[in-house]
Amino acid sequence: MSHSPTGSRRSAFTLIELLVVVSLIVLLIAMLLPALGRARDVSQRTHCASNLRQIGDGVTGYVVDNNKWLPTHHGGGGNPFVTYWMNRHSAPTLTRVNLGLLLDGMPSPQIYYDVSLGRDERSALSYNGPDNPWNDSYGDSINRLRSSYPARSRQAEIGQSGTSHWRLNRYDGKVLYSCFVGVDEWNGGGIIAGRIIAPHKREGVNRLFADGAVRWADGESIDNFRPVDSITPSAVEQLAYYELLDELP
Repeated sequence: MSHSPTGSRRSAFTLIELLVVVSLIVLLIAMLLPALGRARDVSQRTHCASNLRQIGDGVTGYVVDNNKWLPTHHGGGGNPFVTYWMNRHSAPTLTRVNLGLLLDGMPSPQIYYDVSLGRDERSALSYNGPDNPWNDSYGDSINRLRSSYPARSRQAEIGQSGTSHWRLNRYDGKVLYSCFVGVDEWNGGGIIAGRIIAPHKREGVNRLFADGAVRWADGESIDNFRPVDSITPSAVEQLAYYELLDELP
């Protein structure tokens, strides 16, 4: 008995059909990648805001235990945005300042770092970033820690440097801490291998207010005031940045 060859013949893609399928897959990937990138950006903003809320809880506890004084404010000098220090050198040991004073009650290092900065291996304000290895030891006279969340610049800092003090009740309705720094692609101040990189691809910043609220500020409004770039802002300009951050929705 003979069998018809057409009954067992298997259909196959033609070259044109295969190219059409590949083109559709490429098109779908091209459509999905921006959406996935945007979802990742939103997730990182949310994570950053969560960090600041936890920092707000820690600051509240510190204020209660210290007669309404906020964590000792250390910064100023020629680079007014360097209030990101968590400790300062006081030979032969390091003394905790700024958010470093929360470490006893909140020892998890990830709280103090914006995950959006971790995407750039040059970032000196990311967890274990260049020139910023994690070590919160009191007795380490070499290691100095930076956080992604600097304290605000203050009127008292203009023309001054070093450590000073500030009280919570003087900052009602104002920003205390933020992932905002005021520069982008900046190198100096003891940073050798890295850079100070603006967070969230310069699209905006999260802000922690004195009442514990955390709100996002759009980066365009900040750049319209004064472009965030590698040029060091003056102390007056940095103070004005924070006055803008106080007012932005």
